[in-house]
Amino acid sequence: MKAIIALAVVLVGAGSAAASAPIVRHVPPAAATAAKAVELIADAPATSPALRVFYRTLGNATFTTAELVRQGDTRWVAVVPATAVVAPGLEYYLVAGDEPVFATPQWPHTTPVNISENADRKTRELARFHNRKSRLHTSGEWIDYGTRTQDGAKLKDSYYRIDADFSYRLLAFPLEEIKVGYTRLIGDTQADQGMCPGTQPCTVEAGYKVAGWFELGLAPVEGIRIDARAAVMATAEGFAVGGRLEGRLGVLEGNHVAAGVELMADVGTAGYFRLGWGTVPNLPMSATVEITNMPLSVRETGVRLFYDVARDVGGGVRIGARVGYAARTQQVAGFTGGGNVTVDF
Repeated sequence: MKAIIALAVVLVGAGSAAASAPIVRHVPPAAATAAKAVELIADAPATSPALRVFYRTLGNATFTTAELVRQGDTRWVAVVPATAVVAPGLEYYLVAGDEPVFATPQWPHTTPVNISENADRKTRELARFHNRKSRLHTSGEWIDYGTRTQDGAKLKDSYYRIDADFSYRLLAFPLEEIKVGYTRLIGDTQADQGMCPGTQPCTVEAGYKVAGWFELGLAPVEGIRIDARAAVMATAEGFAVGGRLEGRLGVLEGNHVAAGVELMADVGTAGYFRLGWGTVPNLPMSATVEITNMPLSVRETGVRLFYDVARDVGGGVRIGARVGYAARTQQVAGFTGGGNVTVDF
């Protein structure tokens, strides 16, 4: 008889506890995306004790807590921050007051977390650059079309070019990279009739000493890159503008095909095609053909053929060299040579 009375007391107590527990309805998300906040929604009466969520990345030992905010009479919402949404999963449970109402600390609910396509791509890019997102680059080259003699006068046709730039890989696709830089291009080339006083042919200094530019690297699809540059320069005629556009299929430091055009007011235009390959580890190479009238826009078109090779020396440092050939006519030609240094950090 005493045993029956004791059992009745336990059942009544359990019934009372169940009756006092708040009715909370929650439908967990089927899945989440890494680095994107997750919204958890629950339906509970306005008289319900404060609702809280305890969450953690799958595999962690410690839960972080956040309160659900009431929106309307029965809707409660909490947002798990993007920093906590990490593959492979998100674990959580809900409590009302101190009473678990969805899952428990011992048996939390697990929502799978998938890596987004962009996040996965960003991880691959960072691995390729050894987590180095910044780059310093400088290069210099000498272009000689040869010296020819006309009416007893020697006419030089050459110029040099120096570039220095800093780039930062944002990896916020489609915007992959931003770059700022400086260019100096000075040459000595044959003048046209209006530039040269008298009847004797002569040469003039051409080009610019200072040009600043800004460039965006866009990669709407992995393996396809578009570089767009806007430049302002100080030429002999005054301030002028210019630009550069390159489309590339493949990886710059590896196998790729690229074509582009560069336009600089008063200085000239260049169009080029480049084939690059990375078959030898840490030794990227490329061959380029360029058609241009630089360093003076009134010059006839010349052709340049040059070959680039670079060597990774460690610590994010790469040293490169360029050799080639340049000609405006079939009778006279000259040498193209230069070097560059790239530092990733």
